Formats: sequence, structure tokens, C-alpha cells
Amino acid sequence: MSKRSCAGPSRVSRPANKGSNMRGSSAFLVLLLLAACGGSTEPEPVVPLERQSEHFVFESTSAEATAAEMDAGIQLAEQHYAAILALVGANRIPAGKVTVILEGDFRPDRSGGYIDAEGAAHLSRYRADLGGYFGSLAHEIAHALRYTYWHRFNVGPWENFGYLEEGFAEFVAIAVHPEKAGFPFYGYPPDVITAERLIRGEGIPQQVMRDRHDLNTPCEWQTYPLRASWFRYIEEEYGREAVLSIAYSEVQTTDERIEAVLGATLEQADAAWEQWLSARYAATPGAAEIAQPYFEKFANEPICVEGEDW
Repeated sequence: MSKRSCAGPSRVSRPANKGSNMRGSSAFLVLLLLAACGGSTEPEPVVPLERQSEHFVFESTSAEATAAEMDAGIQLAEQHYAAILALVGANRIPAGKVTVILEGDFRPDRSGGYIDAEGAAHLSRYRADLGGYFGSLAHEIAHALRYTYWHRFNVGPWENFGYLEEGFAEFVAIAVHPEKAGFPFYGYPPDVITAERLIRGEGIPQQVMRDRHDLNTPCEWQTYPLRASWFRYIEEEYGREAVLSIAYSEVQTTDERIEAVLGATLEQADAAWEQWLSARYAATPGAAEIAQPYFEKFANEPICVEGEDW
């Protein structure tokens, strides 16, 4: 700690002339002293933070999160857990607790949300209007609860794994937290935003996304909404069990495997999905007006283009 006193000098010599220049000098001296006082305050020590609940362990430090954020996060996580349990069934939920690590404010040099090699979920804090800390919580929990499944069946190398994994996680996030304020919808209706992408000529064919998971991040403003929408259509048209049979397949998820579950070709399913989405958009009063502020707000985000990116 700095030993500099904030009380100021014990005595200040004053010249005989007490004109306006002296008043200005005195005011400047006071400002310097106040600045010195403020600069001498030592930062608060950084301490670890942890919260535990029935199914989660939240970890952070006082530099990256507040106690209120930790409390709110673990409460929301338990709500998501209960909803995911109801969606996928207890037999698909692994034993043990999920670790969630709050990493502080988002920076361009880090991923906003991800699962590490140990199965822990990492989250960054965004502005409140972009979801804060927990806009992506449901999506990352959906991934984390599949960690045991990934390793039991070694699904990483499987055909279509990336497409199915990210599509299913966002499908779950929309199902359990439809009002979430985070990426990619930021509180806007998913069907309206996704359909508007197609109307604007910004769609990427589902089969291209299956074949080219390398487009996942560069084209994320398209890939995340489009894949999740496909899963939403599959649930409505073929039933939830079809979705779960694909997402938790115990054999490699080839195109043929998915088609066997659906009883239809992927080409047929993809075409029917697009018609389904268009119908939902048409059935939403003022859909174009609802979508307009979203596309204005995120007009500068990168969009992939056919012929250039795939």
C-alpha cells in the first residue's frame, strides 16, 4: 500500500497577493491531492467463488463474477436441468455434477462459451442486451450433459456429428429457455428470424452444413439458427423420439442412419422443413416488422455467401 498521505501538507505558505491566480492555483492543488488520494487505494483482493447445488458446481473469482451472478446462475442452471431432464429423459442424463466456470467479460481472443476436455462449461459475460452471462447457459448445459455420451460411443469422428451436436444443443436451448436473450436470437422469435434469413437469400442448405462443419463458426449467424430450426421441424413432424434417436444414436450417424429414423430421404426432409418454416413465418402477424430491428442491430455481422464460402 502506498504510504502517501491523503490528508495533504500540514501547512501551505500563502503569498501576500490573494488574487484570482492564487484561487486558481489552490483549486489545482486540491485536484492534485484528490487524484493522489484516489490513486492510493489498493485493489480489492481477488478471492475464489464457488456455489454448489444438486446438479451443478459454479466456479469463478471475485474478479470475474459477483456473488449475485453466481447465485442467479446456479438457480437458472437447475431450472434448465429440470427442463432438459423432462425433454430427453432420465436415462440420457449422466450422474454427477456439471461444472460451470464464469470467466468474466467477453474478449475477442476467447470463445464466448465452450466445453473443455473435462466436460466443464465455460461462459463469458456479454452486455445485458446480448444475454449477459447466461444467454448461452442452456446451450452449454445441453452440451455438457452429453459429455458422457460423447465418450461412451466415441462420436467425435462420426459422420454428421458436428451438425447434429450443435443443432441439437440449440434446439434444446430454445425448448427450455425460449425467451433467452443470448446468441443467436437475442429474444426474437426463432422461426421469424430463421425464415427471414431464407427470405433475404442468406440461407445455407442443410446438406451443405452436414458436409461442411468447418462453416460452423465462420457462418455462425446462419448455421446456429438453421440447424436448430431443422430439429424443431423434425420434432413436430416426426415426434420427439425421432429427434432423440438421432441425437443419441448408438451407431454412426450417417445420412442413411438419419433417413432410416425418419423414413424419408434427407432431401425430402430438408425440402419439407423449408416449407414448414415458411408457413410459420406467414402465420406470424407482422413477421417482417418483427425481424427488421434484429437485422438492423446485427447488420455488420459476417454472412457467408454461396460461391464464395461454400
